[in-house]
Amino acid sequence: MRYRIGHSPAHPGLASSNHVLLFTAVLSLVIGAILLRLSMYGRQRWLIFWSGSLILVSLIFLIAMLVGVA
Repeated sequence: MRYRIGHSPAHPGLASSNHVLLFTAVLSLVIGAILLRLSMYGRQRWLIFWSGSLILVSLIFLIAMLVGVA
């Protein structure tokens, strides 16, 4: 069976991919928070920067998903 590109209005994998993206964003937020806490305890400035950036990007993506942009 052949499919035309762009002509499948009800793509079966679309709903599950949105759930996977949401799960990944929430998991990244949790991992970022854990790493931020550990990096502050260990006084590692580079890890504070990267974990803070991970939290920021995860929050931006979650807000974009809630608004409907992403």
